[in-house]
Amino acid sequence: MKKKQIGAEPLGGWILRFVQGLIIGVGGILPGVSGGVLCVVFGLYRPVMEVCAAPFKNLKKYLGLLLPVALGAAVGCFGLAHLVGAAMQAYPDYATAAFVGLILGTLPALLRTAREKPASRGSAPAFFTSFLLFFALFLLLGRGEGLAIQPNFFWYLLTGVIWGVSIVLPGLSLSSILIFLGLFAPLVEGAKNLDFAVLLPVGIGGIGAIMLLARLMNRLFARYPAVMSYIILGVVAATTIPLIPTGFASVADFFVRLLLLIVGFAVALAFDRLGTKLGCE
Repeated sequence: MKKKQIGAEPLGGWILRFVQGLIIGVGGILPGVSGGVLCVVFGLYRPVMEVCAAPFKNLKKYLGLLLPVALGAAVGCFGLAHLVGAAMQAYPDYATAAFVGLILGTLPALLRTAREKPASRGSAPAFFTSFLLFFALFLLLGRGEGLAIQPNFFWYLLTGVIWGVSIVLPGLSLSSILIFLGLFAPLVEGAKNLDFAVLLPVGIGGIGAIMLLARLMNRLFARYPAVMSYIILGVVAATTIPLIPTGFASVADFFVRLLLLIVGFAVALAFDRLGTKLGCE
């Protein structure tokens, strides 16, 4: 019996992965949303980490799986940067509600994946510790008044490092940190205009950070699979809850946000079922 190649995706699976990459790319520039979390909820985190940790060894293995994701992420981040920036300025609460729905809709699949690993004594403490730590971090970033930083090569390089860390450590929202530093608008503008004075240092810092940290994460997952799975689950839960809308301008505003959240939730569940049906898990 032949073993199924990990990278062999049917056409439907290729389209699904492209759309998931599109969402990851857009989510990476939405305030409060972590690109790493979206990689986790779409079941792409481990393949991405394995490729980053040993690209020459694992790239061929996962090329068919990750190529449509990378293309979708590029289109989402660069092709839709202007649209997302305009939507976030005009309707920030509605855009966030839709993405919260997407993330909430993937939590059942994420919990199912965590339960597939043999439980250990550290699983529950790992979940609650990561939940509390990242919940507190998220609240601190949200309450900060922000800084006024003059963008330059060094700060864009640091932005890239933060971006890389946010991919390797799901739950760390790049956009939230950049808003606090006052660098979110310049980065979105640079992506929209394909300004290499912005994109080059960001790329250097991001790739460097990912390459350095991916090996560590791979070793931790190999040695403590259950504990790491529950840590990631705690991070996703902690960084999603503060995004759930609580204040509403009117009854109509409440129902619009609720509808968008439900739509996002339904889309995520549909992704999960379609992925299972197509054998993309």
